[in-house]
Amino acid sequence: RVYLVAEGLEFVWPYVALGHNQTVSPRVLPPAPGMGPVILESVSERPRVFRVHNIATDEEANAIISTALNATGANALKRSTVGSRKNEDGEDMALEDRGRTSDNAWDHESPAARTMITRSFQLTNIAEDSGKRDGLQIVRYRPGQGYNTHPDFFAAGSDGDDFDFHPYSGGSNRFATVFVYLNDPEEGGHTVFPRAPGAVPGATAPRHALDMFEAGTWERTVVEECYTKLTVPPKRGTAALFYSITPDGRIDPSSHHAACPLLGGTKWGANIWIWNRQRYGDVRTGEARTVLMKNACDEDVYVSWEGQASSVIRVNATISMNTFEHHRFKASFGSHKGEKFADFTVQGSEETVTWTIKAPRRHGRAANSSGAAGDSASGSKQAVGAASEGEAEDADDTSAVVEVSNESKETICVSWEGEMMFELAPGAGSMLTTFVGHVFEASTPSCDEEPFAFFVAKAGPGQSWEVSMDHDGTGGDSKVEEWSAKEEL
Repeated sequence: RVYLVAEGLEFVWPYVALGHNQTVSPRVLPPAPGMGPVILESVSERPRVFRVHNIATDEEANAIISTALNATGANALKRSTVGSRKNEDGEDMALEDRGRTSDNAWDHESPAARTMITRSFQLTNIAEDSGKRDGLQIVRYRPGQGYNTHPDFFAAGSDGDDFDFHPYSGGSNRFATVFVYLNDPEEGGHTVFPRAPGAVPGATAPRHALDMFEAGTWERTVVEECYTKLTVPPKRGTAALFYSITPDGRIDPSSHHAACPLLGGTKWGANIWIWNRQRYGDVRTGEARTVLMKNACDEDVYVSWEGQASSVIRVNATISMNTFEHHRFKASFGSHKGEKFADFTVQGSEETVTWTIKAPRRHGRAANSSGAAGDSASGSKQAVGAASEGEAEDADDTSAVVEVSNESKETICVSWEGEMMFELAPGAGSMLTTFVGHVFEASTPSCDEEPFAFFVAKAGPGQSWEVSMDHDGTGGDSKVEEWSAKEEL
C-alpha cells in the first residue's frame, strides 16, 4: 500500500481493523537481536493506538532498568513530577502532583537508551532528530501507584506564551508516544484511554481492585476505567504507540490516557515523546548557523526565540546572531511579548543566512456584501463575512485565523491583493493566518480568472470559509449567500 502525507505533516500509521497485525518492513525497522520483525497490532482509530510487538529484547529492558537504578544526580530515580514553575529566585522548580505517584529517571546516553530512541524514530517513520524528541523517561510503579488521566500534548500557552503548539498551522507539539513495557507486572499497570470505548462491553473492575482505593479518589476512578475502557496491557518487550496529533495535524483530545494503578508487583516502563517539529526547550537541533537579521520596518523590532527575549533591532539596522539549524524566531512590535507579525526558521546548508524582517502588509477597504453579486459581470460573486452595504472598514492589527475548505467539485485558487496564497483540490482544506479586515478571493481554475467568492477576515477565535459554487463549476448561476464567522466547536 502507498499512503500519501501532505507537505508539512508527518506519517501516521493507518488503523485497519481491531486486532489487525501489520509487519513493519525490516528495511525500515531492523528487528532486535534474536527477535522477529516488529508487528503493529491495531487497537483504536480515534485515538490512534497500536500495540507494538518485538520492540525490545530482555537484555535491552534489563539494561534500561539497571541504568535507572544506578543513576545519580539530575537523572537519578526520584518521585515523578508534572512540570515546573519559577521559585522566588526565578529558577525552575519541579512540581509534584497527587495525581502522579510513580518514580522516574532519565536516560539518553546509555547504549540501550540510544537504541530504543533510534528504534522509536524508525517505528514512527520519522527521521531521527535530537531536536524532535524529549529524553528517554524511565518510570517505576509500585502497588497502588499510577498516573491520573492526562495528555502528552501541550495546550496553547503551556511553558511559554509565545511558542506555537498548533501543528495544524505550522507549530510544534508532541506528536507520537512510544511507551515500552520493560517487565511483566503481577497485576494492573495497563495504559488506559478513558475517552475511548472499551473492547469488552459490560466489563467491570474486580472487587479486590476497587477495595485498594477509597471512593471518590482518582485512583478508584481510573481503576474502574481500566476495566471498562480501551487499554493496552503491559507485557515485557512490547510497547504502546499512540498519537497526540491526528493525521491532518490537529491536536487530538481523545488521546488523554492514564497509567492504571498497579495492583501487584512492580512495573517498569520507558517512553519517548516524538515531536512533529523542533520541540519546545533550549536544545541544539543541528549545525551551527549565523543569522543576519535586517529590520526593514519603520519602527523597532523585538526578536524572541521560544518565548525568550533575544534582541531589539533598531530601524534599518542589521544584527548578527549565532544559532543552530531549525531554531525559530519571532518578530513583534512594542515588546518581546507583542503580537507576532513575522517568524523565521533557520534552515539550508549555508553557514550564514539572512532574515529580512518586513512590516505586515495592509489593504485599505473591505468588500461590500450586498452589492457583490450585482457588481460581477457574471453575477456570481459570493460575499462571505463582508461588511454591510455602504460600510467600509480598514484592516487593523488584530490577527485572525481562517479555516478554508473547498466544497466545490473544482480546484480553486485563493488569493489576496492579486497574490496567490494557495490552491485547494476538491474537498481539501487549509489555514490562513491573517489580520482583521483582509479580503480574500477564490477563483477557478487559477487565480488569473475572475473571482467567484470573497471572504473578509473578522475578529474571533475561529472562522471558517466554505467555498462553493454551482454544480457545473462555472459559478454562472450560483446563489449569493452571506456567511458569518463561526466558532470552532
